[in-house]
Amino acid sequence: MGYSRDSFYRFQELYEKEGELALQDLSRRKPNHKNRIEPEKEEAVKKIAIDFPAYGQQRESNELKKQGIIVAPATCMGSS
Repeated sequence: MGYSRDSFYRFQELYEKEGELALQDLSRRKPNHKNRIEPEKEEAVKKIAIDFPAYGQQRESNELKKQGIIVAPATCMGSS
């Protein structure tokens, strides 16, 4: 099954008491927000990527730096 017996009975009890919705948010993992950038910077990166699809990571980063937005080239990776 993939679960210990204790976990199975804990899940079963949750399901019987509160239904399927109780089982949906059981993750104990905290979301990793430390690598997120500010929404304004993220939008600027997306805009450059859409407006200039031929730019690479380094050039995107340099163009944003000219606008006063400092982001690492790796931040631009995958945005285009």
